[in-house]
Amino acid sequence: MLLATFGGAATLTVFAVDIVLPADYNVVGLYVVVVLVSGLSRSVRTVVWTALGMIALAWLGILIGYSDIRSDEATAHVLERGLATMVIGLSALFIALIVAREVENMELVRKLSVAEEGRSADQRMLAAASEIAAIGTWSIDVDDDRMTLSETAAEMHGFTPGTRPLTSEVLGQLDPTDAKVLMESVDAAWERGIPFREELRINPPGRAPRWVVKMGERVRLGEDSVASVHGTVQDITTWKQVELAASDQHNRLAQLTRSLPIIVWTADPQGNIEYFNDALVEYTGSAPEGLLGDKWSSAVDPRDLDAVVAAWTESLETGKAYDIEYRVRGADGVYRWHHLAAQPELDDAGTIIRWWGTSINVDANRHLREEADKLAADREIILESMSEAVCAIDRDWRIIYINSSAERLLSRTREELVGHVLDDVGPGFKLSEPYRVMERAMNHGTPEHLTYRAETLDMWIDISIAPSAVGLTIFARDTTEVRRLSEQLSQSQRLEAIGQLTGGIAHDFNNLLTVVLGGADALADDDEVQGEAREMVTMIGTAAERGAELTHRLLAFARRQPLEPRSVDLAEKLLGLEPLLRRTLGDHISLQVTSARGQFLAEVDPGQFDNAVLNLAINARDAMPHGGALMIEVSHTTFDETYVTSHGEVSPGTYVVTSVTDSGEGISPLDIGKLFDPFFTTKEMGQGSGLGLAMVWGFVKQSGGHVTVYSETGQGSTFKIYLPVATTAAAPAAPSTSARRQHVASGKILVAEDDDLVRRFAVDRLRSSGYEVVEAGSGPEALEVLQSMDRVDLLFTDVIMAGGMTGRELADAVVELRPGTPTLYASGYTENVVLHNGRLDPGVHLLTKPYSAQDLLHRVGELILPPRSEVS
Repeated sequence: MLLATFGGAATLTVFAVDIVLPADYNVVGLYVVVVLVSGLSRSVRTVVWTALGMIALAWLGILIGYSDIRSDEATAHVLERGLATMVIGLSALFIALIVAREVENMELVRKLSVAEEGRSADQRMLAAASEIAAIGTWSIDVDDDRMTLSETAAEMHGFTPGTRPLTSEVLGQLDPTDAKVLMESVDAAWERGIPFREELRINPPGRAPRWVVKMGERVRLGEDSVASVHGTVQDITTWKQVELAASDQHNRLAQLTRSLPIIVWTADPQGNIEYFNDALVEYTGSAPEGLLGDKWSSAVDPRDLDAVVAAWTESLETGKAYDIEYRVRGADGVYRWHHLAAQPELDDAGTIIRWWGTSINVDANRHLREEADKLAADREIILESMSEAVCAIDRDWRIIYINSSAERLLSRTREELVGHVLDDVGPGFKLSEPYRVMERAMNHGTPEHLTYRAETLDMWIDISIAPSAVGLTIFARDTTEVRRLSEQLSQSQRLEAIGQLTGGIAHDFNNLLTVVLGGADALADDDEVQGEAREMVTMIGTAAERGAELTHRLLAFARRQPLEPRSVDLAEKLLGLEPLLRRTLGDHISLQVTSARGQFLAEVDPGQFDNAVLNLAINARDAMPHGGALMIEVSHTTFDETYVTSHGEVSPGTYVVTSVTDSGEGISPLDIGKLFDPFFTTKEMGQGSGLGLAMVWGFVKQSGGHVTVYSETGQGSTFKIYLPVATTAAAPAAPSTSARRQHVASGKILVAEDDDLVRRFAVDRLRSSGYEVVEAGSGPEALEVLQSMDRVDLLFTDVIMAGGMTGRELADAVVELRPGTPTLYASGYTENVVLHNGRLDPGVHLLTKPYSAQDLLHRVGELILPPRSEVS
């Protein structure tokens, strides 16, 4: 009766605690403890009904406290209660099995007790003992390998009464380990007279296994003779079953407490800990003896110790349930929050006889509560610090949140937006593309993405839409600048691709022009060509030269022209170029060339710089057909990381800037992006090739610089050329190429050229001038004919050739075979064979295609070694 009262009180107490505590407290351990306590009733029915009651109260508790649970936590708490139901059910199942076995064992013990009480005399006691546990005798004689068994013993071992089985047959009924133990005991009795008692498990043939006790001692015939070892054997299967059942019950209970995910403990009426499961030892890492009694307080956080002791003392004095949270030191030395609860067990007089307690690690839950509050604050900080605009709307299309970036993007305040329907904030919103995409995300619950042009905001916006529990979360960012950079990159890649194409075309075209120019030169040198024929020759030469200029511009755009950069003062260079510019521009254009004081040294090819400025000046002149002003100025500027990030193909550093500004018609914004494309022109048909600005762009890029253009229609344009600052003083001007050194045309030349027409032209011109020439159509062929040449005074080779060997590779091979042999390269498209980073490699001599006969003979005359007969 008292236990039932206690169980009812404990049940109501746990239920009350469950309702009073916040919903995120896990009190499943308390329900489990009540189920465990119900096992003391030794009634399976009581355990089952208690478990069902605990499950019902656990779910009733969450229903009563549901109003305190936020909707986003409801699923977690339902899952928690589902887990609690499983734990309570499993606990009840274990307890019910243990109680059932205990009842069975108690009944068996009762029967044994009744039987023992009925024995009143020695014979009756022996008879009763024989009925409950048969007793027989056995013996082993000297020099006999057979065992003598009494009738009862023989029956017990499954042998026919009266037979004497072999000792090995009896031992064969035992487990190998038991057989070894028995024989060792028999030997010890035989040799040293040590009596023995062994519990053994036998396996009689055709019968169930039995447990027996074998006792034995030796029997002497005299002082010096041992006749046998004999003893008794008793069937103790019934007692063993009781013992094993009790042990199994104890093990199950111990296993149950060990497997519980909480700490379970008991204390005596004075509050001294008597028992705890392994969970406490595993958590604290302390030895069990270090936690018994009142030593458990050593694991309590000193900051909480006074409050813990005061609360425990109050419970001991008043008998009230113990319920508190405090920090307990773990094995790793870290203090974590635990929720401790204990209920007193009372006897019939109402006196406390034991305390039943649990300890649940709630550190994670406590920190989660703290983190939830912190996350709420952090979320606001994070959202406010995001560069992306964030907006949340509910399913009624009402704005429920925006961050500061959204305010800046929309140029609206929170007060103007939050709480308002989107269509009210932006009339006509339901007709827009973003609305259709957002509606699809809302209806289907799938993320969406779009990029669109917001005309009212004058920007491109990238929008990501993510469905949420309440509606949609929208992330938006201004991608106007990104798109501009992307367009810049696309333009740069397009120009690079065009450059590759034009460079290849220029290579083949230059070979043809070399032959045409050579043929025109040969006809012009022929005195028999007169009249209209000579005029035609002159026209052919002029056309070829114009073609050469065209390929030169193509190569400049493709960044494949050979440059010879040096340190040049651009301010001084522009002053020297000013007279030519004035003649080119005409009287209707006023020209002003200015610069700040000091030097403006740039690393640049001076001739190509002149061409670039002249092209820009001509372009400006054409933009001012009725006159205007052109200003050219030089200054310094520095590109920092910010500028480099927003402009492609630019390196940080200091540059010399040449600005060309006109007051002309300006350039349409639609044409700005295509301005440097080859063959693009805004001029009328026949008034421009469209290669001038392309050549400027290619030259500047090849020089490691940067070019920009700014223009407003009707206001004029400004082109700026940024060239790297030189690190050395200005180099002296290169000597004029007009004064050509005279040289006697003699010597042996090895000519390697894969184009048959070009090779024929070059060989004919050289031979007609008196040189001895050996020709080859490829690098390998040239090396082959070199073996038969007694000497070679000059190697004249194309740079790019078929046959698997470049001109540079051929020259290296020739020098290795004939050291000191000079090389003259010819090419209209060098790739990076003799040209690296826009510069000719040191010691490299290059004749650019197309070339005339005079250019060929002049360069050969500069490099060819004098005949060996002249050197003596």
